[in-house]
Amino acid sequence: MTDAAHSPEKQAAGDFMSNTPRHAAPLPPHLVPLSTILENRTDALGRERILIGEVLKLLDDRSTWALLLLLALPMAIPIPAPGLSVPFGACMVLISAQLAVGRDHAWIPQRLARRSMDARAFAKVVRNVLPTLRRLEKIVRPRKRWLAGDWMRIPVGVVCLILALIITLPIPLGHVVPGTAISLFSLGMMERDGVTVWAGLATAIAGIVLVILASQGFYTGLNHWLHA
Repeated sequence: MTDAAHSPEKQAAGDFMSNTPRHAAPLPPHLVPLSTILENRTDALGRERILIGEVLKLLDDRSTWALLLLLALPMAIPIPAPGLSVPFGACMVLISAQLAVGRDHAWIPQRLARRSMDARAFAKVVRNVLPTLRRLEKIVRPRKRWLAGDWMRIPVGVVCLILALIITLPIPLGHVVPGTAISLFSLGMMERDGVTVWAGLATAIAGIVLVILASQGFYTGLNHWLHA
């Protein structure tokens, strides 16, 4: 059994404190910024390939919402992500489905957990999202807690499931709006910020409407071409 004094989160807390003024009071491990923990653990990856299962374990001692946020933030970047959108989207589908039925802990099948990706590419994506995450951490705070209570867990899980399915579709940059919405949902639920949760809902509605309109335009154009 791992000694609690040497757990990854304790280590992250120590690393964080080494960069803070000596007169500052130590932060409890659960208050260490998520961006700090994510940066430390990603920098510790010392191999060419990383398994999907290992990605999920980077934040295994944080909430399921933090895990969902880890997968969703890279999708919010407006650049093509063909190597990440499908496996990350698939993981988000499974996690969101479990949230939708009220599960507290995420689980993925071993077949998916054993799929790998380039560790350097993954670390680069994480470094790209860290500035955004740090900015969000300064904004998100407990507000309108009743709008981000446990009663929202299942409804938000259902919406995240729909958005995750959209991310897996072969739509150019179709991962950006859903990824942004899932990120907002995850941050809001994690920090009990009802304002952020409902901002995520507005973003999700916009994303779903855009996908519907884009799909109608595609099929209309295809039907016109077939009957031309």
